[in-house]
Parts: sequence; structure tokens; C-alpha cells
Amino acid sequence: MDCGSYHYFICKDDKTKYTFIPKAKKWSEAQQYCQDNDKDLANIESSDLYTTVHEEDFPVWIGLHRDGGSWNWSAGHSEYKKWKSKEPSSEGDCVSISSERKEMAVQNCAAYSPFLCVSDNVFLVKKEKSWEEALEYCRGLRSSTNSNLRFDLISLQPGEEHVYMMNKVMEADTDEVWTSLSFLAGEWLWVNGADMRHTDLPSCPAPQQYCGALSKHDTGRIKTRDCSQKKNFLCFWV
Repeated sequence: MDCGSYHYFICKDDKTKYTFIPKAKKWSEAQQYCQDNDKDLANIESSDLYTTVHEEDFPVWIGLHRDGGSWNWSAGHSEYKKWKSKEPSSEGDCVSISSERKEMAVQNCAAYSPFLCVSDNVFLVKKEKSWEEALEYCRGLRSSTNSNLRFDLISLQPGEEHVYMMNKVMEADTDEVWTSLSFLAGEWLWVNGADMRHTDLPSCPAPQQYCGALSKHDTGRIKTRDCSQKKNFLCFWV
């Protein structure tokens, strides 16, 4: 690796005791750190590797950060609140999670740590459109980097998938969000072709209430609404 890149490192003393240091430093800085603590950068014999070098708990950056006095996620929403003891502190404005215990802690945002990225194929569109306009909007989207991506209005199944989508619904500017559920030819279906697993939909919906929406006031069920109403909506890509 480039000696100027930042990594965690292992020191070793004269008694062949290894110490993992969860502070990202350049190679020369790591060497100096070890020497300042009466050690040196580890020279690991092959026989040592699996008997003396163990898994360690270290901080990993996540998207939670302090913004104007409140805690916000850089993207999405989460109710995860497993803080380390005496946290959150005033030591910084950015949050890491420990690699083993999965406990969150506040750190100075300038610290060097590994990090986790997330790729999500579902996204909220904060535009107020009718159900048909929302469908056309999603299907009209194009990727500038991948011409094979296809976009559509979202479908969802009961259970964990429903709970996951509700996290996104809570970020909407409207109280309800359109899905691709539609009542056509006497039956409910997802117009994107997904399997229909919901069994609690009305077999004879009220006049004009032929489209499905998710509400912030979630009851675990999809609401049937007038398709001409203007709402935010969820698109996805495959």
C-alpha cells in the first residue's frame, strides 16, 4: 500500500505481545506511535498470526450526525439507538458504531475511521402527483451510468418489507405516499408485476378509490384512495 495512506496498525513489544491500535495513521506515524510507547510496528511470524492476532472492536463511521442540535441520518431513517455507556457525548458531531458490540459513540468528524456505505434501490420522490402521474414519472426515469436500469412505482409485501418502506414514508412531505397498487378488471394488483400477498384489501372498493397508498399513520395496511389525489410516491430500480 501507499505509505501515506491511513490505516489501523499493530504494535509489538520485546515480549512478543501484540497491541491493535484503532487509530488510522500513515506508516511513518504508526511507527512513531509504537516507538513512543516502547514498542515497534509488528513483525508477524507466520506461526504468530493465528494465535496472537485476534478480532478487535473498532469504530466504523455511519451516517448519523449532529445537525443544529439534533441527530439526523445523512440518508434514510432509523430508530437504532444502541448507544455506548455515557453516550451521546459532546466530543464531536459525527457517530461511529463499534465493529463487534454494535454500540454507537460520538467522535470528532475529522477522525480517520473505516466506514459503511449503503446502496438502496428504493427512493422517495417529494413531488405531489396523482397516481397515474407518479407511475409515468417513475417509468420515465433514466440512469446516466447504467442504461439497463428500469424504474417503476414501488410494490411491497407484508412483514419486514412493509416496515422498511414505512421508514421512507415518514420522510414524505405528504401524509400518504403512492404505491403501484391498483384495482383493475375487478382485482387488486401491482402494476409492476409483483406477487399479490395482501389479503385484507376490499373486494369492492368505494367509487374512485382504486389506488393504493401508505400512510404515516400506519396501521399495517395499505390505504385505498382516489387515484386523482396528489401525493409523494416511492420509485425503485431493478
